[in-house]
Amino acid sequence: MEAKEHWFLPGFLVLAMVIAQGTTKYLSSPQCYKKTEKATTYTCEWTKSGSMQNATYELFYKRSNSAENKKSLGKNQQSYIFVNDDKVLEKVPVDLWVVAYMGNRSCKSLNTSVRLNESVKYEAPQTTSMSRSSSNLTLSWVNKEEVKNHMPEDVVLEVKFRRLEKTSGIWNTTETEVKQAMVTLENLQNQYMYQLQFRQKSKHVKRPLWSDWTPILDVPTEIKNPTEVKWTVKDFNNGTRLLKLTWGTPPYPVSVGQVYYNLSLHIWPCQLKRKNHTNITTTEFSVYVTYSAVSGYIFAFNKVGKSSQTHILIPAKNLTYPRESWPDDKLIPHKYTPRLKNSCLEWYKLTDGETQPAKVNISKMMNGTVKETLKSIRQKMDDYVRYFYLVHKQTDGKPQTTEMRLMYKKEGAASKAPENFTVNVTTNSAMLHWKPIPVQDQQGFLTHYEVCYTRSKNDGTHIKIKKCHNISASKTEYLIQNLTPESEYNIYLAGVTAAGSGRNISIHILTKSQHMSITDMNREGWMTAGIIVLIAILITICLFIIKRHKSKIFPPIPRPMVAESKNYRASTQDMYEIKEEVHELQLHDKRSPEEATLLEVCEDANEKSLGDSSTPDGVSDLLTSDFKGQVLSLDTADPSQGEIDCEVTMLMYRNGLVFDMKADSTEDVGTPL
Repeated sequence: MEAKEHWFLPGFLVLAMVIAQGTTKYLSSPQCYKKTEKATTYTCEWTKSGSMQNATYELFYKRSNSAENKKSLGKNQQSYIFVNDDKVLEKVPVDLWVVAYMGNRSCKSLNTSVRLNESVKYEAPQTTSMSRSSSNLTLSWVNKEEVKNHMPEDVVLEVKFRRLEKTSGIWNTTETEVKQAMVTLENLQNQYMYQLQFRQKSKHVKRPLWSDWTPILDVPTEIKNPTEVKWTVKDFNNGTRLLKLTWGTPPYPVSVGQVYYNLSLHIWPCQLKRKNHTNITTTEFSVYVTYSAVSGYIFAFNKVGKSSQTHILIPAKNLTYPRESWPDDKLIPHKYTPRLKNSCLEWYKLTDGETQPAKVNISKMMNGTVKETLKSIRQKMDDYVRYFYLVHKQTDGKPQTTEMRLMYKKEGAASKAPENFTVNVTTNSAMLHWKPIPVQDQQGFLTHYEVCYTRSKNDGTHIKIKKCHNISASKTEYLIQNLTPESEYNIYLAGVTAAGSGRNISIHILTKSQHMSITDMNREGWMTAGIIVLIAILITICLFIIKRHKSKIFPPIPRPMVAESKNYRASTQDMYEIKEEVHELQLHDKRSPEEATLLEVCEDANEKSLGDSSTPDGVSDLLTSDFKGQVLSLDTADPSQGEIDCEVTMLMYRNGLVFDMKADSTEDVGTPL
């Protein structure tokens, strides 16, 4: 029993110490600092565990190595306390600690000894901006408003970065002194994306503290290509158009962290200022516009930079009619009301008769009457020059063009004749071709072209009869018919405006002879027939040559001799049955009994020899006893010789033929059955 009590007391003390130490670990030592070197308030903070969320904290301090009593600097339920510098000793070492109260329990942190004026901890950098160029990345930032005016320009900066594809990799860290809140990282790979964080600390105190890290920043690649814009216009035929702009989506390395677009458009002609649309995140934009030209630009930007600008120009609605002159006694435009708040008159000179200049004239809210306003506008115009005017207003918030016209202050005759005037002549007609008069040389609205022609006699004198034809101003060719063959004509061409005919261009022609035309046709017919006959003769000669020398031109393809093998004949013997036709033969050359006897003896001898010979089985088997009487015998050269007779009468049967084995070696003699 005493042994158990002896063991219990030390064990209880050890357990109490462990519990006390474990409780202390939940409360860290306080850390006190100023946010800038010139600040007058200290921030003292500490960390707490989750089980101490409802505790009350009290901060104490006293001079180090001193017997003076501790001093409370404040109490609250937060994990920090603000202390003014007049309440503490700044330049001597002091001890700081925190006590947490939870009900009737308390917990004390470890003491920390510091000189308060030596500790400065900046805020984490705010509002970071980045830009990439080639292999360099430039970072710039802005500190909080309440501290940036009290911070020095030079600080110590620590940056850590890694490639975005390797988020589990090791951070590369660099530390450097910077000025004006800007630093450049060099030797980065421009085609890759990165992640980075950075923090800062003071370089003007002995014990500076690092600020908190900035949030992780994703760094995309720079935008190298300008934005390619496509546009479509829908005309409502009421003076308003719907303009739709679209552009492509940027690739992934560029779009990390979002790509934005800035669009600037001049859509309301009555105002010279463009309307800016910033931070567009979509790839399309629609807006209502007038019939006037629309200009502007767009560029894309991301976290590290922006692309070059893409200029946008949507031309004014194409207009050919209506057209008008502006005489002194006629007021145009008809619908111009300069005192209307949302209305204006746009007018400009067409530089080449068709193209809008970069700068246009806008008349709006001018003093005086409408008549006086239009008179002042007319005085600024030049004679014989084409102008374009449009009247705009806003209806229900939508821009609208209420009137648009091409016009001249004063029209004149065309200063130039049509160009490239050519004629194709036949016996009784002439086809005219030309190029239109340039707009800037028309000096008025071209109403039509005028073609006139006169006939000349053979002695060169003109016949007074003159014929003229009017041709549409949109035409560039005309056919003159019912001309006299073998006659000379002078043809004149000119453009006509309201002021009359302009300069003309003339050409002299001679119509073709009708007889000569028939002769020419006959000549062409004979030439065609001769060519056909010549081609036929050439084809015949070629066919004759090919047929005559066919063996030389197309030599025969040699066929290799394939000898029959014994095994092949034996193997194919069972595959088909050879059938022979046997016809009755009548022998007119009857042999004597001696010859017949000799033939039988020779046949017996031949049967034995054939059985032992190397002749293929398929040949020897065919000469059976049934066929012996059907074999034709050939006359011998000398029947008196017994041995030779046997040789003469020994025949071979092959492929339906009977061969005389006594025949010459270079020539086989066979008798078909």
